[in-house]
Amino acid sequence: MIYTEQIQAVLQKEGKSQPTLIQRETYEAIKNGASLVALAKTGTGKTLAYALPALERVIPGEKNSLVILAPTTELAVQIRNAILPFAKALGLKTLALVGAGNRQRQDERLKKDNCEVLVCTPGRFFDFFSSGRIKLVQIKTLVIDEADDILEFAKLELLSSLGQNLPSSSQILLFGATESQITQEAEEIFARHFLLVDVRPDQGSQTEHVFLQVDNKHKLEYLQRLCKLDGFRGLLFFDSNEGMLRFARIFAHSKTRFEVLANNFSKDKRQQAIRDLAKGKVKLLLATDLAARGLDIPKLTYVVNYEIPTDANTYMHRAGRTGRMQQEGKVVSLGNDHDLRKLKKLLEGEVTVDRVYFAGYHLSKEKPVKKEKAEDKDKPAVIEQPVKKKKKSKKKNKNKGYHPHYLKRKKQSE
Repeated sequence: MIYTEQIQAVLQKEGKSQPTLIQRETYEAIKNGASLVALAKTGTGKTLAYALPALERVIPGEKNSLVILAPTTELAVQIRNAILPFAKALGLKTLALVGAGNRQRQDERLKKDNCEVLVCTPGRFFDFFSSGRIKLVQIKTLVIDEADDILEFAKLELLSSLGQNLPSSSQILLFGATESQITQEAEEIFARHFLLVDVRPDQGSQTEHVFLQVDNKHKLEYLQRLCKLDGFRGLLFFDSNEGMLRFARIFAHSKTRFEVLANNFSKDKRQQAIRDLAKGKVKLLLATDLAARGLDIPKLTYVVNYEIPTDANTYMHRAGRTGRMQQEGKVVSLGNDHDLRKLKKLLEGEVTVDRVYFAGYHLSKEKPVKKEKAEDKDKPAVIEQPVKKKKKSKKKNKNKGYHPHYLKRKKQSE
């Protein structure tokens, strides 16, 4: 192991016997104080890759010396919870400063507790920074997690000014899953030299990417069937909060238990929804990209795209919620023929997408074959003459827009 005895003891207790690739490749550089751009696939241990060596550099009593910026409240709380046992083992105090939290209570803790480690959302960090509660000279290590998405939540000018005015002895660590403006132009933005560590080409994946062809009318029916698959525990992504809530109102009439991760819900309600999914109390969690950014939900086996993402970066971030730490996972996209062509073009050179079909309680790449009735096997083929009366029936069905599944259910019920 490459860590201190205190860190190793916590790792062994958590069953993490060996460091991951990104953790091995970045440890020495971070421990030695270098500024770094680190790129690794989602779910491969990036949080501990920057947190553990950065924590080892912190001197107890030096408040606000490690600052970690994360795009969303959920991710900031998740990071705080992940590093808390290690910080305690090293005698360090940790505080989460998030927009959804009580500002006065956070202000009191900043003033009284002298926490060495701060995990913050950008808005709340700059709020306390501008009021003088956090000072530049105090920050020894600045980490920007999900650096490829942080600009959706913070202005580039603010981050640039912060980084350029840090003491030259401080380090800046940019961690992400994909390249972006902030990672590609880091040296210009922060006016300092960065080492680049990109382990993505050497990282394997246990995630399977598949496509279920279905029209919009029958997506709800397909989702109900997906929820009945063996071992299903899924995160269902929507492009907008409005679309997600509209679907939730309709889906609520089904027997499927689900929760919603909406931006306008309280922090406690969103956290409870995540816990319910992690504990298996519900099988499905509805979310948008903003609400679910960077979430790590244990034993999440499926990510489902209700709508095809508009760009590859969004798709890969969604996909990164499953198959984490070399566990198996599936990303299922729903849509028609056009959507499948669009998705394959979008992900060309990134991942392969295969079409799948329902086969009992799992998905199969083999197209199901229509079974023949036993009594019809030995009968000679009979060419039937078209019956004029049926034309009216076909026209009627076509005009009503009935789907084969619907016709089958209707016939059975008659």
